Amino acid sequence: MTLRGLLWLGLVAGLMRLTTAGAADARLEFTAAMDAVRQNRPDTADSPALQAYAIHDYLTAARLRRDLAQRPDEALDAGIDAFLAPRGGQPVTRALRREWLLSLGQRRRWDRFLPISADATDPELACDRLAGRLATADTEGLAAAALMRWLQPQRQPLACNEVFAWLKQQNLLTGALAEQRARAALAADNPHYAREAIADVPLPGQAALLQWAYLLEAPKAALTVLATHPDLPAEPDALTAGFDRLTHTDAPSALALLPSLMARPGMTPDLQAHLERGAALGLAYDRDPRALGAFAELPRETVDAQVEEWRVRAALWSGDYARALQWIEHMPAALASQPRWRYWRARTTAATAGPEAAAALYSDLSSLRDYYGYLAADRLHRAYQLHARASPDDAEVQAAMASQPGMIRAHELFDCDMTDDAAAEWAAAVGAADSAGKVQAAHLASSWGWYSESIVMLAQAGEWDDVRLRYPRPYADTVLAAAKLAGVPPDWIWSVMRQESLYRKDAVSRADARGVMQMMSSTAVQVAHRWQLTPPGKDGLFDPAIAVPLGAAHLKELLDHHGNDLPVTLAAYNAGSNAVAHWIPDKPVEADVWIENIPFNETRGYVQHILEHIVAFAFVRDAEPTRLEALLPPVTPGM
Repeated sequence: MTLRGLLWLGLVAGLMRLTTAGAADARLEFTAAMDAVRQNRPDTADSPALQAYAIHDYLTAARLRRDLAQRPDEALDAGIDAFLAPRGGQPVTRALRREWLLSLGQRRRWDRFLPISADATDPELACDRLAGRLATADTEGLAAAALMRWLQPQRQPLACNEVFAWLKQQNLLTGALAEQRARAALAADNPHYAREAIADVPLPGQAALLQWAYLLEAPKAALTVLATHPDLPAEPDALTAGFDRLTHTDAPSALALLPSLMARPGMTPDLQAHLERGAALGLAYDRDPRALGAFAELPRETVDAQVEEWRVRAALWSGDYARALQWIEHMPAALASQPRWRYWRARTTAATAGPEAAAALYSDLSSLRDYYGYLAADRLHRAYQLHARASPDDAEVQAAMASQPGMIRAHELFDCDMTDDAAAEWAAAVGAADSAGKVQAAHLASSWGWYSESIVMLAQAGEWDDVRLRYPRPYADTVLAAAKLAGVPPDWIWSVMRQESLYRKDAVSRADARGVMQMMSSTAVQVAHRWQLTPPGKDGLFDPAIAVPLGAAHLKELLDHHGNDLPVTLAAYNAGSNAVAHWIPDKPVEADVWIENIPFNETRGYVQHILEHIVAFAFVRDAEPTRLEALLPPVTPGM
């Protein structure tokens, strides 16, 4: 940073110190008022400081949303309209506007709803709009819009029922359209809804559709019937859907049924090839040694990118490095040039022609800052190359950025733990910035302690070389104490934290895993009991002081359970020990081969990324990184 930048930053810091006390008081009052809203306690009068607070609008919006849920009326509608109108599409309006529209639709206030809902894409609001148009006799083009909604392959909100009934009264829901809807649901892998849709299909067309649903719901039983009754007809799409499902859940059974299914009358070469491809992939996902032969017999036209990759993995698992090399050499250039397959080209070359033959291939790869680059460097006994370079850090640009109203709101929202709202304000303020601007935004977010947004900004800017900025170490005291408690390296905890939540303490997954370590509440309670730690309670996992020790203890338990094998432990942290139990080999397998054959793309990438993170965290604390070869002993039975 230049001297001018340092002086500017000092001036900004001085000004901030002058306003810190007032902002802190307003922040405390704001937080207390928001808590009162959430707990339905009576409002108190807002002080002048709170009324002038940068995010006071969010308190007003929260109060309006509460009142809307409790006592909607015309006066409140007018108040909400008056609040929304001058704020346009500002982030603070979004949740309130949606909830108001839903309330207006439920109350059938079409006079207010219809003029402001034309841009609604939310399914429930879209259905409300159709109902409103029907109720107000605005039927021009209504049938086409309603049919588009009716044909969706998912169950629609109840608000659509009226307009769907109108379609039926108009004799517009033909048998052909009913069949189209049912087929769309089946193609979308939604057999439960498909069965409801099939009820509207004329009887002659129902049998084939019900068979398709059965093939999705119980593929082994349904395919066994087709295999033993070759005269029983089945649509090709239904047959392939059921077979594909079975290859993922029970690959050996799929392989056993394959000859009979291939011999069914009317089987076209394309359909037979599809079944053969599915069987080969299923065996590869299952790490079944028969996969190698199945891939070898596939017709050339079935070899797509998925087959290209998994047949190599199957060869690696079987130890057939010559076959793996042959298949890598036949990969399309775009695929073969990926670090993954460059590494395996070197590995298979070394296995078939000796280390010297592979040295140049490893050398080309060893300078990469990623999992495969580190593996290649290990093979050559070279130092890891992180190519770390600090990105431009311009205090003046950051100060100007931070002074924008949207950024001021984002900062205050972040400090009030309203991270989703903060992210919406941030995106509105920074979303259109160029790469250079996003790099400065990354520095600004980092200075606030908003590490997830900083890392996202760097990624959007394509700035990968600022390793120190990309690998912060928050909650340091908590992490160090948890590492000591559990007996695991702090770098491992930070690596899991970064990969799991990107440091967001309020992170919640689709499976309801919570907090910076992304633990399920039930798991956290059990770990707390065994380690005599603070139970998480309802929202305790959102507190890093509680979540980090529990996550570290859970990591240690998994390490103990899996024989201190780190890759297997990480796979279990992500996918669960039950899933990993199916991936343990019958005989020792080299760790890189084992990781490459993890059947879940997410889990494979998760393990590889955390190993990368461990190297990076050693770098940012100026330590010699642990070599991956030391972390990757062979995976053995019984782990």
